[in-house]
Amino acid sequence: MARWKDVKKGKIQEKKQAPITVFYAGFWSRFLAMVTDIFMIGMPIALLITISFGYETMKSQPGFLDALAPSEAAPAADPLIFIITMSMWVVVILSFWYQTGQTPGKKQANIIIVDSKTFKQPSFLQLLGRLLILIMPIFSFISIFVILVHPRKRALHDILSGTSVIYKKK
Repeated sequence: MARWKDVKKGKIQEKKQAPITVFYAGFWSRFLAMVTDIFMIGMPIALLITISFGYETMKSQPGFLDALAPSEAAPAADPLIFIITMSMWVVVILSFWYQTGQTPGKKQANIIIVDSKTFKQPSFLQLLGRLLILIMPIFSFISIFVILVHPRKRALHDILSGTSVIYKKK
């Protein structure tokens, strides 16, 4: 170990770190990861909720088409089922992100979530903020366009939470 006096006088040179080469994950890699996660995370949660509350109860839950064309005869939705489903989804996604930086879909696409400044694992608060922004419908819609035009291919939720999605080194 070098003494500070020797380093200061120039007798011993400090080691310089090589610049980090980073490849940012693009739209299609992220899209592939999202579709994979819908099936690998979303479907088991939906199956568990269906088994717990029954098929008839799940049939009465509003879906995408109900939002487009609401009808007067549609039964009232149970907000408890929505809250439980979203809570399960949030816990599972945050667990994956915090433990490995990847969901199964991101692992399959070989991409990882990192802090945008240090390129190391982001903090739990960054991941929580990223997820809360991600699940807001208006931000999710805007994020699609932001990824396409941002030079580092960061989505709106990445920019606001200080994260980036990059290709993982093999």
